[in-house]
Amino acid sequence: MRIIMIHALAESVHPVKVAFGDIFPEAEVFNLLDEALFVDFKGEVTPQLRRRMSQLICYCEEYGADAIGLACSVYAPVVDTAKGLVDVPVVSSYSPVMEEAVRSGNRIGIIASNEGTLKDSVYYLNRAAEEQGKVVETELCAAAELMPLLRTQGEEAYTVRLEELVNQLAEKVDAVLLGQFSMGTALNRLQATCPVPVLSGPHSSAKKLKELLSVPAGTGLND
Repeated sequence: MRIIMIHALAESVHPVKVAFGDIFPEAEVFNLLDEALFVDFKGEVTPQLRRRMSQLICYCEEYGADAIGLACSVYAPVVDTAKGLVDVPVVSSYSPVMEEAVRSGNRIGIIASNEGTLKDSVYYLNRAAEEQGKVVETELCAAAELMPLLRTQGEEAYTVRLEELVNQLAEKVDAVLLGQFSMGTALNRLQATCPVPVLSGPHSSAKKLKELLSVPAGTGLND
């Protein structure tokens, strides 16, 4: 089974490899990186950016994808319309992890390195809660220092700081949601030290895609 993940940041590629290795190792996973998607994003998904992402999604199907996942959170709104353009499942970076977070409790902590991601995360979390007939409370942690730390001091320094922040957040919530794909490589370590469940976008996406592709014979993927 071929899965293609679309990325706007190079930092999200390795977490995807780790997550699928943990959850769905039998899948053939390819990573499509277009860093201009991040550079050209100026606070909103314009018609031009929506069209570019839609073209990439269509390209992935033409390349033989059995399913497509987005690792770039700001492009989640494109998924709703892109599903009508292809005949394979398309999963946003938010949907699977938000569904899992809502099932984990009523108080959800979210950590991300920028305010925009936190804002989008709250929106999609509330949408997932509404779909499940629940109401959730959020505790937010904006950790602007994380990405510079990763780029200048490496993954170990990044993970140590992330672990500190996640454990502080865990004191107030039922579960902690890692708001960015780049945080997914630290999941196993965080789960080992955190007193509440820690959820990772790439891991939740791997679970969802495995579920979507593991269907009985004769059952349509989009049924």
